[in-house]
Amino acid sequence: MLSPKEMLRGEIKRRLKDVPRDEFRSQGIEAAALLRSSPLWARFKTVFLFLSIKSEIDTQPMLEAALEDGKRAFAPRVEPPDRLAFYPLPSAGGPWRKGPFGIREPFACTEPHGPKDFPALILAPGLAFDREGKRLGRGKGYYDRFFAKLDAKQWQYTALGLCMDFQVLDQVPAGEKDKKMDGLLTGNLLF
Repeated sequence: MLSPKEMLRGEIKRRLKDVPRDEFRSQGIEAAALLRSSPLWARFKTVFLFLSIKSEIDTQPMLEAALEDGKRAFAPRVEPPDRLAFYPLPSAGGPWRKGPFGIREPFACTEPHGPKDFPALILAPGLAFDREGKRLGRGKGYYDRFFAKLDAKQWQYTALGLCMDFQVLDQVPAGEKDKKMDGLLTGNLLF
């Protein structure tokens, strides 16, 4: 029998398959504009973001906005043993490599993130979020482990869940190790 998390993951993945590709792009553009016009954007010089896959809100507009505004932008790589390390992105055009899950990743030609890169604004992916900030990831725990390490080091950050509008639900099942987001961002909402 499937757990509530597994059932919800399946439901959201089915819904994402029906979303036209241009909708991911347009909501990405709208989310970038919304965040860019907020006081939150001005507070941070460093932005950590994910490089979106075809079934996620497009993060390219956010990356371009960060670099245009003179912010340091970082994107993740999966590194052994099953951890995320974020590397600086000098441009919005790469160079990229394919990671273990076929997701674009930056080449590790510089040092990964460190204490000098904080405080930071971190945009986290998820299959679903609720208004309390609970996040349903893809089930591998990469972001939850990443946030736990930041918390253990007491590095300051604000975590925003970034997703399509319909991925914000009334309630998302979460466990004790699941990191709550400080806020949510979609093409139409920032809270």
